[in-house]
Amino acid sequence: MTSTHLPFTPDWLFWRYPWLLALLALLPLVAWWRGGSRRRGALLYSDVATVASAAKSAIHWPALLPLLRMLALAALIIACARPQRADESSRTYAEGIAIQMVVDVSSSMRDEDLSVSGKRFTRLDVVKSVFRDFVLGRGSDLPGRPNDLIGMIRFARFADSVCPLTLDRSHLNRLIAETQTAIPNSPDDGTAIGDGLALAAERMKDLKRYSGSGDQYKITSRVIILLTDGENNAGEIEPLKAGELAATLGLKVYTILAGTGAMSAFGRRAVDDRELKQIAELTGGRYFHATDAAALREIYAEIDRLERTKTEERRFERYGELAAPWLLTAFACLALHTTFAATWLRRTP
Repeated sequence: MTSTHLPFTPDWLFWRYPWLLALLALLPLVAWWRGGSRRRGALLYSDVATVASAAKSAIHWPALLPLLRMLALAALIIACARPQRADESSRTYAEGIAIQMVVDVSSSMRDEDLSVSGKRFTRLDVVKSVFRDFVLGRGSDLPGRPNDLIGMIRFARFADSVCPLTLDRSHLNRLIAETQTAIPNSPDDGTAIGDGLALAAERMKDLKRYSGSGDQYKITSRVIILLTDGENNAGEIEPLKAGELAATLGLKVYTILAGTGAMSAFGRRAVDDRELKQIAELTGGRYFHATDAAALREIYAEIDRLERTKTEERRFERYGELAAPWLLTAFACLALHTTFAATWLRRTP
């Protein structure tokens, strides 16, 4: 999900009524008419001594009052033209997918049959690498899932929700790196597929359909990707029962069987994948079998193509009025004109 912040950036300055600015060209004509064409009035005095003393004490700035009048008139014209600033904003609306990754960490995930290019990697190492590419993106086949809520559940004998559904990729990446398999023959070892799937369904059940401000982020699909390398042999919930629960909640489950088979005293034997197929069919998902790292990557790429998010950017404009400073300038000039004309710049005809 793209950020839902609203960055407003000043874009341009324009005028609501630009034709009014043509009146500014008439101001010199008004100034000439006010100053040159008017005749001064005259008064007759029997004694001009009083007038002479008043003239000596007055300040003579003959151009200041006309200048204040012209400035006030110019500021009023500009204010009436309504200067405005257009601010542009954008908000991204995303239709995201909630993806719960359910990963088998039983001791059999230490098998190295998914190794690639002659290098020795455990099944879990390969799964973690492809899972990380699926989330963060790597190459054109796995562009990443930046707009999706992704959580992680690990299971061996017991299921554990290690990461809630989140957009925090750094936190999820750290938990992927820290994931380890159970110790062979330890009390924690086993494969509780049903418990892991049921826990994922429970985490999805109360997920809100909308998040963010308003409907900026809408969850249109809820998906579980269940990866295991064996058959259910632990836990309290049968895998099919967990699959029925997921189907009831409207959750789509993609099941992945990883590896070339289970080790036994007589070599490798095929894993019974019927329950995984039934769960996928029951929930409207798909079943996959990955026998090497390239196949596993292709499986995640196929899921990536099947479950894509939709984003839409909407742009808005808002307008800020800039006439107020010009109105204040006009009023200030008029106030100064009135004050000076009545005091220091008073003129006696």
